[in-house]
Amino acid sequence: MTSISPTRDILKLSETDISGLIALSESVGWDYAEPELRTVLASGTIYGIKNNHGQIVASAAIIPYGRQLVSIGLVIVHPEYRRLGLGQALIQTCITTVSPDTIIQLIATKEGEPLYEKFGFQKAGRVCKLLCDRYQPPSRSSVREPVRVIPMTHEHIPEVIELDRRSIGADRSRFLQTRIKQAEHSFVAQAPDGTIAGFGLSIQGPVHLTLGPISAPNDYTALALVDSLANGHPGKLRIDVAAEHPTFPPLLEACGFTNVAEPPVMVLHSPCLPPRNGNLYSIAAQIFG
Repeated sequence: MTSISPTRDILKLSETDISGLIALSESVGWDYAEPELRTVLASGTIYGIKNNHGQIVASAAIIPYGRQLVSIGLVIVHPEYRRLGLGQALIQTCITTVSPDTIIQLIATKEGEPLYEKFGFQKAGRVCKLLCDRYQPPSRSSVREPVRVIPMTHEHIPEVIELDRRSIGADRSRFLQTRIKQAEHSFVAQAPDGTIAGFGLSIQGPVHLTLGPISAPNDYTALALVDSLANGHPGKLRIDVAAEHPTFPPLLEACGFTNVAEPPVMVLHSPCLPPRNGNLYSIAAQIFG
């Protein structure tokens, strides 16, 4: 690919570019699949740069959550096209689409962190990336509070959207409704009075079943949702836990998860993320936050 120069034109990508985006993600060892990319396209905008043979050599996506918050992700530059300023140009494009009073969030890779710092992004937290090859259900002693976990229905969605809004500090209704349709499984945790206290989704990818987002009022409700999503799954699992819940990863490690990385959450236009209620246990994915 190196003999073919990029055009430098920044394009808005569409569903016809999904196969090219999958190839680009594979070039850096990432495992984006068609359903995930369709969710990104339905929820936001993917920008890309192609070479003069039409191959996508760089990308970045921006996903708005109302007026309060946007998320940037899918920032990829093909290894053979690095150090040409492509990633910088795409990040600049994403930033210029956003009002200065809207917080921009992203979860940085180690390689991307210096670039984001040049744009003024600051660290505002981190997530714990945990992987599991073989899930083991929690012991009875781990579940200290009885929780009724039931399948999510269409009637639950308004309550789920409101729980997510309080958890994330922004309106993600457009994204969340698309994500629920994509989900392998979706559950809600029901309080004794019949209200919905938490929810969780699982998304099947090429390698891992990703658990998230998960919103819950405490560790044990979150663990009950994880168990409902993961129990009986024969393959590999992934969950990205918000760092404000330091007592939760040990509960997951007892179920077979291993903490493999703790990438930083970075923000622009604010020193911190929007106010949240502390109920976000697992993010949807690094691209969505």
